[in-house]
Amino acid sequence: MAASREALNQQLQQIVNSLKEQGILDSQFWMVHSLKEANSPFFLAELIPMFCHNVQTTLRDLNRTLEKEPVNYHDMNELTMKIKGCTSSFGARRLALACVTLRRAVDNKNKDGCGSALNGIRQEYQTLRSSLDRIVELERRIVSHQA
Repeated sequence: MAASREALNQQLQQIVNSLKEQGILDSQFWMVHSLKEANSPFFLAELIPMFCHNVQTTLRDLNRTLEKEPVNYHDMNELTMKIKGCTSSFGARRLALACVTLRRAVDNKNKDGCGSALNGIRQEYQTLRSSLDRIVELERRIVSHQA
């Protein structure tokens, strides 16, 4: 079983390294990953779904806020800062960068720009989400080998 666990850890590292090379994740993700050692072996497998839920909820709230007339740019700004902070803290680099584009559109009170930026964020999130699902699956398999 040790070889299988080692192979799974190696596969996980390859996936994360590839995501870093693509700019999808940054070194902050390894910092988050290292917290599992101090907290619980299930830490990352539990954290990723919470992160995804928070991003999805904030995206939904951003869409709703943008659809209301007149657009409340103060609320848009608050939600933009929330999602940017969440993605930056997690190490989701490209998603955090996409939030910067939204922030500019909000600052300029540009509704069309906000819509376009939200589409970019959704695309980056979908790219990240499929990779995070693979990471969670590997984390669970690694933990099951440790039990």
